[in-house]
Amino acid sequence: MTHRITLTIVALLLVAASALVGYLAVTPRLAPTPANASAVTASASQATMDTSGIFVSGTGKVRITPNIATANVGVDITAGTLAEATSQANAKMNALITRLKGMGIADKDIQTTSYSITPLTQQPRPGVTPTISGYRVVNQVSITVRKLDDVGKVLDAAVAAGANNIYGITFGVDDPTPYQQQARAAAVKAAQDKAAQLAKAANVTLGKVISISEGTTMPTPIFRAASVAASAEGAVPIEAGELEISVSVEMRFAIQ
Repeated sequence: MTHRITLTIVALLLVAASALVGYLAVTPRLAPTPANASAVTASASQATMDTSGIFVSGTGKVRITPNIATANVGVDITAGTLAEATSQANAKMNALITRLKGMGIADKDIQTTSYSITPLTQQPRPGVTPTISGYRVVNQVSITVRKLDDVGKVLDAAVAAGANNIYGITFGVDDPTPYQQQARAAAVKAAQDKAAQLAKAANVTLGKVISISEGTTMPTPIFRAASVAASAEGAVPIEAGELEISVSVEMRFAIQ
C-alpha cells in the first residue's frame, strides 16, 4: 500500500514539472533594464532641448521703381426707388467701363470689387415706424494701369464718364519674385556676416547652419517721389515714388 502511494506522488511531481517546463518555454522573457537607462533618457532630453549656438537675424532690402498702378473707382447713386437707383448706377458703370477699355485698359485689369444696395429710411421718431425714403446703390471696380504715364489721364476719364468715388491708388510691380530673391540673398548674407563677427569676438569657430526661417515680405512705399504726371493740361498729377521690398531671416549657427 505504501509503495503505491509513493508511485502516485512521484507521478504527480513529474506532471507538475512537465507543465512548469512548458510554461517557461512559451513565456517571453523580459529584457533586462540597462543600468544606464536613466542616463540615456537624460541625454535624449538634453538633445531635444539643446539651445546652444549663435542666433542672429538679418534683413535685406531692394528698392525698385513701380511699373503698375491700381486704383478703385466707382459710382455712388441715391434715388427714390430701387429701380431708378439701379438703373442710374448701371448706366454710369457701363459708361465708365467702356471709357476705360477705350483708353487701352484690358478686360483682365478691370475687376468688380464691391456692389451694394442700401435702403434709406427717414429719421426715426417716437411712436412712428420708419419708412423707406430711397435707395443707395454703390458699384466699385479695381483698375490696373500698366502705363504709369497714363494714370492721370485714366482717372480724369473715369470721372468724366460718371465715376464719383475714387479710393486709394497703390503702386507695385508685375512680378516681385526676382526682387524678393535679391532681398532674401542679402538678408542671409547680413545674418552670416553678423554671426561671423560674433564668433570672432567670442574667440570661437563658427559652425554650420542649424536652422533658418524667413519672415513675411511686403513691398512698402518710400516717400521720395518722382513725378509721372500725365502731360495733358489739367490732368490729375500722380507721384509713383519708389517701392522697397524687405526680407528678414532668423538663423542659428553651431559653434565648433
